[in-house]
Amino acid sequence: MISAFIIVDIQNDYFKGGKNELYQPEQAASNARRVLDHYREKGLPVYHVQHISSREGATFFLPGTDGAEIHKIVKPQPGEKV
Repeated sequence: MISAFIIVDIQNDYFKGGKNELYQPEQAASNARRVLDHYREKGLPVYHVQHISSREGATFFLPGTDGAEIHKIVKPQPGEKV
């Protein structure tokens, strides 16, 4: 059985200076990074889910903004699906 790692919405708007800051996002992203490193080392599948908000009146994860980008701590590598 092969497993996959699915990383959901670790995006800049959740970090300091973003439009929807969360509590300790760096710690959560660092934890995800440890798992991500394990999957990459083993050559197992990694999938990144990037939320782009297209709803009228949305205030964060807006298309074409830095806030919608996946955070550098877990930045996708070539070949990883987004």
